[in-house]
Amino acid sequence: MFRYLMLAGLALFLPGLCALGYSLYEGPSAWMLDSRTFWGTPISLFVFWVGLAHAGTLLSAVFLALDVKLDRRTALIAELSTLASLVFAGIFPLMHLGYLQNFYMVAPFLDARGNFANVGSPLVWDFCCIAVYAVLSLVFFGVHLKARTNPALDKYRKPMAWLLFPLVLWVHTVVSLDFATTFVPEWRGAFFPVYFIAGAIFSGIALVNLLLCTEGYRVRLLERLQLICSWILCAIWFWDFLLKGTFFASAFIFAGVLPQLRLVSVVRENRWGRAALSVSVLFGLFLERFYLVSPEYGTSSSFGWVDLGLVAFSVGGFMLLFFGVRRLLNRYAENTGAYFGEVDGSDMAKVEEAEKAEREAASGLGVEKSKKGFYIQPWSSEEYRILRFPLLVGIAVALIFVVWAWGQFPFANVELSLANVLPLIYPVIALATVMTLLVRIYFIEKTLVLHRLEKILGVAILILAGACAGTFFAGGASETSGASVDAAGLNENASVDLVQSALVWNARCATCHGADGKFNEKFVREYYPVPPKLNLQRLDSLGTDSLVKVILNGRVNMSAYANRLTPAEAFGLVNYMRSLAVRDSGEGAR
Repeated sequence: MFRYLMLAGLALFLPGLCALGYSLYEGPSAWMLDSRTFWGTPISLFVFWVGLAHAGTLLSAVFLALDVKLDRRTALIAELSTLASLVFAGIFPLMHLGYLQNFYMVAPFLDARGNFANVGSPLVWDFCCIAVYAVLSLVFFGVHLKARTNPALDKYRKPMAWLLFPLVLWVHTVVSLDFATTFVPEWRGAFFPVYFIAGAIFSGIALVNLLLCTEGYRVRLLERLQLICSWILCAIWFWDFLLKGTFFASAFIFAGVLPQLRLVSVVRENRWGRAALSVSVLFGLFLERFYLVSPEYGTSSSFGWVDLGLVAFSVGGFMLLFFGVRRLLNRYAENTGAYFGEVDGSDMAKVEEAEKAEREAASGLGVEKSKKGFYIQPWSSEEYRILRFPLLVGIAVALIFVVWAWGQFPFANVELSLANVLPLIYPVIALATVMTLLVRIYFIEKTLVLHRLEKILGVAILILAGACAGTFFAGGASETSGASVDAAGLNENASVDLVQSALVWNARCATCHGADGKFNEKFVREYYPVPPKLNLQRLDSLGTDSLVKVILNGRVNMSAYANRLTPAEAFGLVNYMRSLAVRDSGEGAR
């Protein structure tokens, strides 16, 4: 079955890849944009996929931390779904930035250009929190894989689960703050983070249940959780409707009403029926995320072939990545091959727990537990002893980071409070703690044995990380490199089509400066702490020739366009900027 699913994914991925390339070339004008928020399809897909990414590791980590039995195969599928979803969740914010090469500017470190990210911005919180979550999910997944051949690693999984449990909730709360801290009334409210987390867990459980259907078995506990999540989300939707009058009817039908068919035994006991209900939930929550990100959908642009292609790209790419890796992991996910058929995952968990108990008894690991009895004080448990010192290291690293950030010169004239830095503290603690745990596992206890291929992959990852760090700190010159183009010969009487200039502006400039020239406040004031003002006074003071040179040769944070625009097109953009400033001058230039 995996082969056919991968072929279906390839059929979606290839045309979707064309849409991705076209949208990157054309810029924000290629996809659907909301006229009020300047957000559109990329942000909708980001929110959807990052929601799916949170439930997989959350299920595995929470169940492990609470000693709820979940079989190895189900846990690995859930964790792999998280990693595959994160890959595609990370692509779409980069598209929204407009310039992929400048993504490092949102990292909270000083680069060679003298930029320091605005840590009061939710965009910076997202970058750090999701990056840390991706790294720790990958480590958690890798330790889980190695634990089958090296049972000594099992004792490190629960300490990592304790760290991941709050991190999952923390990260999605931070993502929700991107919405709740803005000026859009539909996004405000103290319940919004809870609403975001509930939707993420609901969609993620639906994805895991759908993937279990492709495996040929079921976990009834996860099916019950999916039904309960539908009730919780329906209650939140009704509450939001009573407070604000907003209601997404199509999302309610697909993700709220149809999932109740699971109460019907004929549907519940049929494999295709369960799969259809999970697909219905995913489709309904995609619509809900789409309408949530674009509350004024259709007022400025509509959902077109590029938007459909981006959806196909993400769905097809996920299928290719997930099922491709899944085929490579057969020896880790399966035992005797008895999983296929309509079986219950809890039965498999009991068998694996009995096998684990036998191994521990044979090695003497279970003797100490039996002497202590059933209840163990948390501070005397083995997991706490393992986690104690690495956690202290993580706290120390977080404190050093806060002190260092506070001492940077860009904050001398910025009102920075603890609330601005707080979203970054726990991710820093969790990352430093897990890295310390890995050092202890590999160098001190020597319980992590790597094969030759794994060592090669590890070295390759370190080299890649070093290259990325070098690129980040190298940054670039304040004067962006590119062919220097002189604006001589261009004058105000040059024949330039303002309609064509408007198209170029929407494709290349509107991401930062806004389609109306008033700035995309949601993006600019987060991405750049001090944006310039392009009013009539500033345009007159700079002069036409100077502005043309800035567009072509670049300056400070603005990339050079000499290899993408002709001097005539740059001159047309200057005239178009002036027309926007003149249009706005009657309302008060900014």
